[in-house]
Amino acid sequence: MKKMIMLFSALFITTSLLLATDKSEVVDVVNKHWKYQNTKDWGKYVGTMHSEGTMNGDSNGSFWYKGESTVAAVTEGQSPDNEFNFTPRYIEVDILEKGKVAVAYYYLVGSYTINGVQKNDYRTRVSQIFVKEKGNWKVKAGDYTPLHSGSGIPN
Repeated sequence: MKKMIMLFSALFITTSLLLATDKSEVVDVVNKHWKYQNTKDWGKYVGTMHSEGTMNGDSNGSFWYKGESTVAAVTEGQSPDNEFNFTPRYIEVDILEKGKVAVAYYYLVGSYTINGVQKNDYRTRVSQIFVKEKGNWKVKAGDYTPLHSGSGIPN
């Protein structure tokens, strides 16, 4: 009986640690994703995205669209003067399937200058789906909804 309790305890602790590791890894990817956009490190930014691209709905009220995960695709139509200062806040992660699928929920706040449009009140609610690809968590989909009295991104 004592061995059974010890075995059950070991399995419970191991499973808890694996879930905690998945959660902390997803939180780390969320933070890096926005850090790389803020610094315009487009190669690393794209590295946080799934190689087959992403499905997105932006905070400008756009329809769903498929985004390619290439530097050319994420920088298309951007002015070199664009500036980003986005910070994810209150990140929550649900592991849907250990080591395979997760959802992150958080608020994204900050400011931007995008193609001449400047805003200092960017506040958006974000839901992103992450999947493991070659051992790393990658963004597969995202939905962005402006918060009350906050601005989304321009069209």
